[in-house]
Amino acid sequence: MDPDFYTDFENNFRGSREQIIDVLSNYDGLIDYILTIDNDPSLLDIGSGRGEWIQKCNAKGFNSIGLELDAKMVNDCRKLNLNIQEGDALSLLDEFGEDTFSIVSAFHVIEHISHENLKKLIIHAKRILKPEGLLILETPSIDNLMVSSKSFHIDPTHINPIHPDLLSFMIKRVGFTKLKYYFINGGPLQNSQADSLTRVFNGVAQDLVLIASKSSILDNSIFDHMNLIERDMSLGITSLEAAIDFDNFSSNRYAQYDEAIFIMRNRILDIERQLQHYRRLYDMSLLSILVKIFSRLKRLIVSLNLRFKNMIKRFLNYLTNKNLHVKIIKKIYKVKSMYIIYRLLEKIIDKLGFRIYHFKFVKKSRKIKEDCELVAKSDRYLENYFNSSEESKNILKDLDKYSNS
Repeated sequence: MDPDFYTDFENNFRGSREQIIDVLSNYDGLIDYILTIDNDPSLLDIGSGRGEWIQKCNAKGFNSIGLELDAKMVNDCRKLNLNIQEGDALSLLDEFGEDTFSIVSAFHVIEHISHENLKKLIIHAKRILKPEGLLILETPSIDNLMVSSKSFHIDPTHINPIHPDLLSFMIKRVGFTKLKYYFINGGPLQNSQADSLTRVFNGVAQDLVLIASKSSILDNSIFDHMNLIERDMSLGITSLEAAIDFDNFSSNRYAQYDEAIFIMRNRILDIERQLQHYRRLYDMSLLSILVKIFSRLKRLIVSLNLRFKNMIKRFLNYLTNKNLHVKIIKKIYKVKSMYIIYRLLEKIIDKLGFRIYHFKFVKKSRKIKEDCELVAKSDRYLENYFNSSEESKNILKDLDKYSNS
């Protein structure tokens, strides 16, 4: 592998030194606990990387040593005056005596080594820890679905996803008497609403840390007391806890919906009962009787009107097939006193869909174009008839006399 690859990889994906030192404040309570029980605190950090953890503990008064395989990172840490030994951790651990360190830590290291090497590391850690010392193992949390399915695999040197219960079993089997693991560093959506499904995927703890002691004197209170190890930890929730929150929130919301629907249904039933009551009152009232009579009378009038129109239409259809009405219409048109009457008759016939054309009843055209042609044809006929009829000219002269007088 390119000697600078992993340094560049950490700088790109892990974050700046300041960001990592801020994340490591998770362990301020643990550091303070060690300082209260050990006057000569010491630290061995396995896989020290860029040295942020050693730098932080040195500032608190620890005598710290780091073990790192990457030569570039070793040189960078030595430039910061950090005590770093270069080489394979399992080989270097043989050089340290029993009961030497207050803290033995490995941050995001154990997922890079095989199961057998992890077992050897735990055995070495137990040997070199002071009786009251603490082992810290931090690793990506495979309980986080986004971590286990995606971000864990972005590092090409990750080979061993760590199950917390298996890790606990291995540590107990080696001889550690007290231990507890914590889910820490919640995802970006950890503060989202509990009914957000994305919180289940990207809001739960991203990292797992296991803290163990080989002491026969200590009890589990150091792990559970809020003012000790847990004091500054950024604890996160598990995927199961997020899913339970989601289910509980959804159940409560659906229960509220059911209650609202139940109340609404009762209101609808009350309204229906009131409507039925008012309907019965209306049916028994005089107004209801009058409305029914009026409705029947209206239907009767409409029916009679329709029947009358149909009778007239049938009569006019009958006349259109006979020639007798032509002579009658011609004589009617010659009677001057009947002018107003036959104009009114034309309007009535027009509404019924008929017209008098050449003294015959014809059906009106439903098309505007045909109507226009019919009108133009009638105008031409009337003009020719007027020019050839002396009687028409005499009628026009009489009309002019009336209008002038």
